[in-house]
Amino acid sequence: MPSPTPRIFAQTRDRLGESPMWRAGEKAIYWVDLYGPILYRMRAGGPVESWTVPDTKFIGSFVFVTGGRLMLSVENRLVLFDPATGIFSPFADPNDGREAVIYNDSKLDRSGRLWVGTLDLAETDPRGILYCVDSQGRATVGDSGFVVCNGPAFSPGGDILYFSDSLGRRLLAYDLASGSPLLRNRRVFASMGPDDGVPDGLTVDAEGGVWCAHYGAGRLTRYAPDGSVTNVVELPCPVVTSMSFGGPDMRTLFVTSGWSPGVQRPEEEVGVGGALLAIDTDFTGLCEPEFSLNQDLGDT
Repeated sequence: MPSPTPRIFAQTRDRLGESPMWRAGEKAIYWVDLYGPILYRMRAGGPVESWTVPDTKFIGSFVFVTGGRLMLSVENRLVLFDPATGIFSPFADPNDGREAVIYNDSKLDRSGRLWVGTLDLAETDPRGILYCVDSQGRATVGDSGFVVCNGPAFSPGGDILYFSDSLGRRLLAYDLASGSPLLRNRRVFASMGPDDGVPDGLTVDAEGGVWCAHYGAGRLTRYAPDGSVTNVVELPCPVVTSMSFGGPDMRTLFVTSGWSPGVQRPEEEVGVGGALLAIDTDFTGLCEPEFSLNQDLGDT
């Protein structure tokens, strides 16, 4: 089918937009600027709201938490945030304070478990770990040995975890059981060449199609569950990082972008790099689950 036309949904100037996520109950799209470090929210027909995250240099991602809250994956810890009060509360640090290793992409699986990956800040050594975190902050190692962990996403039935080994230029797939955080049967789902950019954020549609953002190559690719390419969407900026479905019918694909001195200079943005983009599609997305917490956390 013809490549759909992206449009600017929110004209932000994010150095590195990340982690777009639709909250159906609010009719709102959330996303972050990793280097802000800023969390954004835009409700239907409303302005862009933002919160600067204190005491950190980076915010990699977030997931939704019951009670209207969010769990932020910031530089060196997981932090609970309540937009209604503006209160940030420490939650856990599965990374245990390892120097020059920071949190990056995160996502909830269909059972509501939190999966979060880390990256080597210098992006040279395979120090990244993919963790599974429960509601008490206890962590299990899902897999390790990556320079940069990105994009966990899950099949509609929840039995497959997809993962971006970014510097390895490949997408991995694992078998996942609902009652266990242990990953099994690791295999290569898709591989990418030097002209394909770097695989970054992932999402999965209701048909089981796996969408991947190509950082540096300015496009999105949809893979069928068997790994074959079904759709390619070209975008007007090279730095694209992640995407997710939202909107009233869950058919709008929201895409985060940015600019990088090594890929694109700010004066070359032409008003696009760093914006939140939206694409109308023929595919339907899946609503994200919420992380259930049973504990009260202290304020910061």
